[in-house]
Amino acid sequence: MNQQIWQIERHMWTGGVEAFQDHLADLCVMAFPAPIGLCFGQKVIDLVREAPRWNDVAMSEQTTVSPSQGVIVLAYRAEGRRDGDVYRAYCTSTYAEKQGAWKIVQHQQTPLN
Repeated sequence: MNQQIWQIERHMWTGGVEAFQDHLADLCVMAFPAPIGLCFGQKVIDLVREAPRWNDVAMSEQTTVSPSQGVIVLAYRAEGRRDGDVYRAYCTSTYAEKQGAWKIVQHQQTPLN
């Protein structure tokens, strides 16, 4: 199961709008560096439509915590790459199992650059 969650997380970085439509919980909250800030639900999808996706992301310091059944928290250091740019951040994501599918309910990034 942990492998599946990490694959979903990677796809959220490199996939398009479909990745978010498939895995975003209705009440998801995300916190990104300025100028984006806090995003909720449909605003996340709208931002993904406008933003270029990452060509690749390297994840290190990966930690998985399951505080209760049906909930998984990921914590990791990310290094995203696209068109010669590199973005480094500490990230957390929380997933909840809803009707047999894992949905992201929270994501946060703390930039390191």
